[in-house]
Amino acid sequence: MAKKRRHMQMERRQEERRKALEQEASFVEAKGRFFGVEFSDGEICIKVLDSVEAIRQEGEAMHHCVFTNEYYLKADSLILSATIDGKRIETIEVSLKRMEVVQSRGVCNKNTPYHGQILKLMKGNMSLIRKRMTA
Repeated sequence: MAKKRRHMQMERRQEERRKALEQEASFVEAKGRFFGVEFSDGEICIKVLDSVEAIRQEGEAMHHCVFTNEYYLKADSLILSATIDGKRIETIEVSLKRMEVVQSRGVCNKNTPYHGQILKLMKGNMSLIRKRMTA
């Protein structure tokens, strides 16, 4: 039974990767102008995730649904990752219509001790995203 379950999980992951590759071009077209947006407060670094594969890896590493629920396909959403020394801390969803953080979640959708600091850093740098809206 466990062997069959592992096989089914492997097949599901392969199908997800195939689907992600197909959607990459439309993702780049929709969100490409935001690629390269990155900012830091000296401790936390926040950057836009610039590929469907990067979002898949983020969801897998953080054990949440950012990839499986296809947030990357939402026209109104921009997905960013907050890290400290290269270690993922929280995944951030920004509403491009309202120019505000919709959600920011750590591993298994939990808030982290850095949550408030991340929200403050996002608020202070939202203008970098706003500038790219017209680029």
